[in-house]
Amino acid sequence: MSHRANFVVVDEEGWRLYYGRWSATRIREILIGGPVSATQTIWVDDLCEDRENDWLDDVWAEAGAVVDHTARRLHFYGWVELYALPDRRAYLRFLELTWPGWEIRWAYGRLAELAATVGVKLRTEQPYEWELAEPLKTGSQWVRHLLTVRDADGELTVYPLTDPYRHPAWRGPALLERLPEQGLREVELSEWPTGGGLHVDVQERTVEAWVSCTAGSMVSRLAERWPGWRVRFCGDRFEEQEARCGGAVTFPVLDLKAALRELAESMRGIYKRDPMARLLDEVLRITEPDTEPGPGSAARRRIEPTPEEWAALQRAAAELNERL
Repeated sequence: MSHRANFVVVDEEGWRLYYGRWSATRIREILIGGPVSATQTIWVDDLCEDRENDWLDDVWAEAGAVVDHTARRLHFYGWVELYALPDRRAYLRFLELTWPGWEIRWAYGRLAELAATVGVKLRTEQPYEWELAEPLKTGSQWVRHLLTVRDADGELTVYPLTDPYRHPAWRGPALLERLPEQGLREVELSEWPTGGGLHVDVQERTVEAWVSCTAGSMVSRLAERWPGWRVRFCGDRFEEQEARCGGAVTFPVLDLKAALRELAESMRGIYKRDPMARLLDEVLRITEPDTEPGPGSAARRRIEPTPEEWAALQRAAAELNERL
């Protein structure tokens, strides 16, 4: 079992593609120290010989990043520790301090979006039609998506969807013909929707979608799924839907300070749980002292932060805490 990622480094010599067998679980640690330490850590991963065709796909790539030194742009998506909306927003704010002068972007379109930045087109996944025909289910717990519909008379109905897995925006206008019978006039959510939300205004013929983490090819296909409608992808900005509902929807409090505290706490031990480093330590323990690591281990000592780098991280955490 491994947790794979692709990385791209762009500099004056062009761009290079890297493959990390365990790097998806370490995406926060790899990027958190800034462009220099991130690039040095990525160099430890495997350099792909065929940069056009050695990409993973969205099934296998659990994380990825493009570090573009020419445009001073970091473009990435990540592991489960960044799935929760408050955690990711706090992390992105933190990166603004450790990557000064760089543009920081979250790749909602996952690996295909990253590949497109260097002119590579990857095949993207989309739902099967049978998935989009599954009945929508509502409930008060484990809400996946929050659907709000303002009908032709201006009446708002709220649907906290618990199933199915796919974002309701994929269904297009047919969604309005298969709405659950049990809608609400208002709702107060105790937890963040795990998938995101969708607001449909029938009178204005507008559609606005947001996601909690990533959206895959839905970002690029939203307009074609809703022909004749004005569509807008809002990233993770749940606030857009909240504003459209005029007080009928209340989301949980977005506590970035609490998320920052958790991030700071995890930083103290992040380099102690690198799975490849642990595996390599065990291999070296039971083999001869002069045994070289094999190609799968990528040589492969983790890049330890210097005292100066740790001090810079701590200063950034303190500064962000003051700003929030």
